[in-house]
Amino acid sequence: MFGADLLLLLYFTLFGMGLGALSGLAPGIHVNTLAVLLIMSVPSLAPYLDGMCASAGCSLSPALLLACTILAAAICHSFLDYIPSLIMGVPDETECLSVLPSHRLLLEGKGMNALEAASHGSLVGALAGLIVLLPLPFLNVQIAGVLNGVAPAIPWMLLFVPFILFWAESGKADPMAELDMKDGRSTPADMISLKRHVPVHGDSARVIGNVHRRHGRWYIRTPLQIFRIKGHGLQEGDRTLIGKWIVRRDRLPIIGWSILLFLLSGVLGVMAMDGLVPGEDMWKGMEGNMLMPLFTGLFGLPLLIGSSRGRMPEQEGEADTSPSVTGALKGSFMGGLVGWLPGVTATAGAVLSTMLPRSRGGPEEFISTVSAVGTGAAVLGLGTLLLIGKGRSGTLLAMQEAMPSLSVTDMPSLLLCILFTSLVSYVLTMRLGRKLLLKAQGRDLTKLNHGALIGMIVLSFLLAGPAGLVLLALSTILGMVPGKVGVSRVHLTGCLLLPILLYYFAPFLR
Repeated sequence: MFGADLLLLLYFTLFGMGLGALSGLAPGIHVNTLAVLLIMSVPSLAPYLDGMCASAGCSLSPALLLACTILAAAICHSFLDYIPSLIMGVPDETECLSVLPSHRLLLEGKGMNALEAASHGSLVGALAGLIVLLPLPFLNVQIAGVLNGVAPAIPWMLLFVPFILFWAESGKADPMAELDMKDGRSTPADMISLKRHVPVHGDSARVIGNVHRRHGRWYIRTPLQIFRIKGHGLQEGDRTLIGKWIVRRDRLPIIGWSILLFLLSGVLGVMAMDGLVPGEDMWKGMEGNMLMPLFTGLFGLPLLIGSSRGRMPEQEGEADTSPSVTGALKGSFMGGLVGWLPGVTATAGAVLSTMLPRSRGGPEEFISTVSAVGTGAAVLGLGTLLLIGKGRSGTLLAMQEAMPSLSVTDMPSLLLCILFTSLVSYVLTMRLGRKLLLKAQGRDLTKLNHGALIGMIVLSFLLAGPAGLVLLALSTILGMVPGKVGVSRVHLTGCLLLPILLYYFAPFLR
């Protein structure tokens, strides 16, 4: 590769990083949108790009340089998009138990821990993906054969993903204690105990309280707690019950909510992809893409609405813990899977990574894992595109459209683009994130949150028209539900998974 090639590759990579920084730092603007706009401008830019390459003596094709621009934008976006998600949407302190791990650290004044964990995770995910891609030019035939051989199993693997997510969610159910009176005793009580019981499964129990029957079930109420009773022949009134504790998790309500959210978000996904949103025939907006208002309503606006009164706590100047290498490596592994499977998001990949052997890394490890999944998928998804010609993200599809002949012979340019973008994006994320974090500390971010909220609504209308506002409203209502019922938002990824599953298993429904 000659000097002119390196110089133009650097220029186009920096331009792509600028686009990725814009989309990463501006809420509501996704890198896919910028990639689509860039592809739309190719016909008018082609003569200029050809002339530039010819005058500089560059042997790289303009299409390859454009593909590197899009790749750099996707990678830089995956680094920098964490900054606004960390700083904006800060919840009230009373809600700290139900917020994201990033905001939990932020409320403790450890926002730098979250920022460093995310940056480190993204860097490890990018470099791990880079290492995996290195032997691709030498093993591309064998690897492509393996991927094509297992391709028929993709629908079945996707079918298992939601069930794994439901099972993982059910493990978060709060323990529920019952008093087993099968071999127990009940005697009248002439006093009330103020003791707070800590039930342990199988241990003996002695509870003093008021026994009553409600909806056909027996309960005992103490001044501080209430427990369900398992047994027959009980008497109402103040009693002393001696029996055994039964402690189990009530998984059914959480599983039920998870399934409902998955299905409802899937219905919205089908409406968005199949042109079934009311008002879509009036004006389709600048882009006509309904996915932007869909994702904004499910994952963006609910967080801003629920935290519009948030104030940024004072932050420590430096991180006090080292980033988790274990979490980043797990995320890198799952990033490869996300980059290969259609419809599986980075958050879903992070939840799936919890099935792997765990280490006690706290919220920093989870943040590092999520970031590694996102960046790893952006890098390793390139391998899927080069080997089997299928892009699993909007940016990869844009790269394919920019250069249909993209192949493993273009790997040197692509790998240099990945390496340069990853290293510079890491430094940029740490420095810019730290500066913005310390500048925002102690300030009421209400106006910033409101401004971002209004900007997302306006952007949804401009890009998708009146139908975009309808879909935005519906998806926002649904996106508010997980926080109210205590269920993870990851099940809202049914907006992608369910349409894909219907495509594979029930195409007659679409």
